Amino acid sequence: MTALDDHYAVAANLSEGWLDAVRMLDAAPSYKAIHLVIRILDPVAEDAAIRAAARALIDTHNAANADRPRKQMPDIDTTRNTIFPARWAERTDGPDALVAYYRERYTKSGLRGFRNNERGTYFGRIVAYPRGDGQEAADQLGDTVRKLRDELTKRNPKSSRYEINIYNERKDRNPISFPCLAHLSVHLHERRLNMQAIYRNESLVARAYGNYLGLGQLQAYMAEHAGASVGELLMTLGHVELDSNKTPIRAMLRQLDAAA
Repeated sequence: MTALDDHYAVAANLSEGWLDAVRMLDAAPSYKAIHLVIRILDPVAEDAAIRAAARALIDTHNAANADRPRKQMPDIDTTRNTIFPARWAERTDGPDALVAYYRERYTKSGLRGFRNNERGTYFGRIVAYPRGDGQEAADQLGDTVRKLRDELTKRNPKSSRYEINIYNERKDRNPISFPCLAHLSVHLHERRLNMQAIYRNESLVARAYGNYLGLGQLQAYMAEHAGASVGELLMTLGHVELDSNKTPIRAMLRQLDAAA
């Protein structure tokens, strides 16, 4: 980690980015912070030991709350799928097919029937963003990839015309509910696709590792289908909390430090 101060870190991969955030919040007296910034240089690379440690924190929490289903934390891949359904992407032939496949299942009797999905999913907002009444939902994934492809045919492609909305003022009236991820901003630089994710709130144990994994894989997917290489991922966390007690966090940090 390269930490410029207690609110900004530069990480080599997504696993180290998550761990950097945990270390910074562990040092905060309240286990909370505002305006945390994590810059991940390779958002598709992972460290197996750190991922296992992140999973162990979730497992420890769930074991302690075995008799309280609503206190259970989702596993990493479940969280990842809310942002990018990687297995479905593997089974479909490009963005248009993936969007169609997801939209068919993005219903109250399908994906939105699961607990915590009632208001939607992040990928649902990306591929079926709600517009005004009577207007067709927007496919932001396909539109973004098409814009990127178009620009990459040019000698001097535009760097900044690729915005993806998650938050919707018409739909999102509950101040403490979905969506915590508010916006994605994509930028081209030297034919590399870079992305910024803006979170209004982030829970580091319950959600963050899966979020970073999903964002990195979404970024790589767009780059692949646009004909670009993968650049960096910038995480801007408006409010962030370390949603665990100190004992398992400190034990994890000691274990990872000893193995380093």
